[in-house]
Amino acid sequence: MQIKTKTFNITPRELRQLIMSMYLQQRKNILIFYAVFIGITFLQPLDKELMSLRIYFIFFLVSSLTAPFFINMKKTQAVTNFMVRFWEIDESFISIHYEDGSLSKFRFEHLVKAIKQKEYYLLYLTAAGQFHYLPIAAFESEKDIHRFDLFLEGKQLIKLW
Repeated sequence: MQIKTKTFNITPRELRQLIMSMYLQQRKNILIFYAVFIGITFLQPLDKELMSLRIYFIFFLVSSLTAPFFINMKKTQAVTNFMVRFWEIDESFISIHYEDGSLSKFRFEHLVKAIKQKEYYLLYLTAAGQFHYLPIAAFESEKDIHRFDLFLEGKQLIKLW
């Protein structure tokens, strides 16, 4: 299997949107708990203790929702995340070729998991969340996408069914 993608890049704004959607998906249960608790406390008669609890939970809810908006992508992310690049994928390695001539190469065994969304893949290198972004539009053909899916499934990084 030899797959070569088209050139692509991601802008800081697109990366922020991606991280924000992942952040909210991961914290969905906590946010629902905060919202339910605030709703329940508003049904109760008002007293000092309940009012302070409401204020704390509203503060935590708002800070949980807005935290990713304060991330400065250009300062917190590696410069290579925003460079134009293309990937070469074979049975053992993924090679990322950047526009400045630099190269990043890693083995499939170093991947922790892969997530396929409608428009992109996220290939995780650590459980803590370091990932590589690969848009589906970067593939040359549907056949390459299908081969890559089957290969990831064979490496037990994603489940197709």
